[in-house]
Amino acid sequence: MPHASPTKSLRAHWRIGHRSLFAGLALVLFALMYLSLALGYRLYSPEEIWTALTAFDGSEADVVIHDLRLPRALMAPMVGAALGIAGVIVQTLSRNRIASPDTLGLNAGAAFAVVVASGLFGVVSLPGLSLASALGALVTSFVVFGLAAAAGGISPLRIVLVGVTFAGLFDSFVNVVLTVNETMLDQLLFWLAGSFADRKLDLAFNGLPFVVAGAALAVSLARPLDILQTDDSTARGLGVPLGVVRGLAFVAVALLSGAAVAMAGPVMFVGLVVPHAARALVGLGHRLQIAAAAMVGALYTTLADIVARFVIYPREAPVGAVTAIVGGLLLLVLLRRRAA
Repeated sequence: MPHASPTKSLRAHWRIGHRSLFAGLALVLFALMYLSLALGYRLYSPEEIWTALTAFDGSEADVVIHDLRLPRALMAPMVGAALGIAGVIVQTLSRNRIASPDTLGLNAGAAFAVVVASGLFGVVSLPGLSLASALGALVTSFVVFGLAAAAGGISPLRIVLVGVTFAGLFDSFVNVVLTVNETMLDQLLFWLAGSFADRKLDLAFNGLPFVVAGAALAVSLARPLDILQTDDSTARGLGVPLGVVRGLAFVAVALLSGAAVAMAGPVMFVGLVVPHAARALVGLGHRLQIAAAAMVGALYTTLADIVARFVIYPREAPVGAVTAIVGGLLLLVLLRRRAA
């Protein structure tokens, strides 16, 4: 009777291990999404949640669950998955483990584009704001990488320095626009801190195509991104068209970051924290790394959204404040390690 080779047995064990991992992450995510529906200023039972989702009758409980909590229970994992995948791509393109859509100014560029589109051009539709957000992230990504390359080549430190500079500039521009238009300040201040509160279900449905398109493009680039982890000369020698791959990767990051900002505002440091956790779980291969980043990002932002409801109870903190605290601490640890 033939025996399976050690290599085949190892591959089968590897597949089973990762399947179990992703199944476990999915179960935890569903549990957190349920808690997102149940927890808040008032606790709702499973029966009340089921009734609100399947037999909506306009009661107070049904309105709170269906119109207020369901959108954020869907949007939080979408935003987390989008920013997690975007973070993986950005760190690979820059070959810098402290890079993220935040530190490269992409989220700030997307937020500035939304504020300009809304305040100066009167764009109020969800598709219009989502498109403005994606374009803002895309333009910022090309400008940041282009300036870094023009200043002497794409180096990890130079990219972060240029990105942080642009993030500060766009934040200043946003403050100027909001100072001039006080009505917009009242409407957008909480959004600019990053939040899933008071979002409409249509916003989640509007952002979904952008997230799916960006994630699909990222997965299609998994193999060349694996090779890009080396250096440009090696990647070029292995037949990777660097300009095409980077251009498509920028588009993927723009779609993902732009959709996330349009739905929730600039939720800070998710794209920094999540890739580190994903690599720790599945290693450096981008196909699995992207899938893990999507799952871990979804878990992270959903949990952060739940924590934000109770951190200053009975009021609610912006979820961006919760993720910024965790991400800021991790950034300090990473910077200390690099300096050691």
